[in-house]
Amino acid sequence: MKNLQIALPYNIEPLFQQYYRQLCLFANNILHDEAQAEDVVQSFFAGLCEGRNTLPEEESARKGYLFIAIRNNCLRQIRNEKTRSKYVNQLDKDMIEEETVMDAMIQAEVINQLMEAINKLPQGCRQVLHMAIFEKCSNEEIANNLTISINTVKSQKKRAIQLLRARLDARTLTLLLFLLPD
Repeated sequence: MKNLQIALPYNIEPLFQQYYRQLCLFANNILHDEAQAEDVVQSFFAGLCEGRNTLPEEESARKGYLFIAIRNNCLRQIRNEKTRSKYVNQLDKDMIEEETVMDAMIQAEVINQLMEAINKLPQGCRQVLHMAIFEKCSNEEIANNLTISINTVKSQKKRAIQLLRARLDARTLTLLLFLLPD
């Protein structure tokens, strides 16, 4: 602990000199942080100087009062840190949840735009794209289900993408390409 020189009123200075080191050690046992412990003790003595804190008149009661006051200030410090930490954690959690909700809303909007655009395609393109995206069918499965050739499936997909490219914004088109198998 540093050797601290603080100008205190006459009646407080001997008390400070006598108990400062002990009170810092005591506070450090509670807070497990030497710098914080010194801050708590210094704040207490500053409060005495400013008249915010008062001491009992009896000499025998002062020592107990000092230790109880420091203990209470340490506990207040811990409680404030927990509250601050809880607030920061909740704020982080709220931000994450808000981002997740916003992402879900954007995704739903983009998928809705994609579905609306697909529904406006010619029937052959619409069927092939719907089976590829929403039913996760391969080109071969689509060809078998619609009794058409694989080359027809590929050309219908290509035509659908060309038509959608003109109707969709870049992010929706990117989603479409991501959703397409093969």
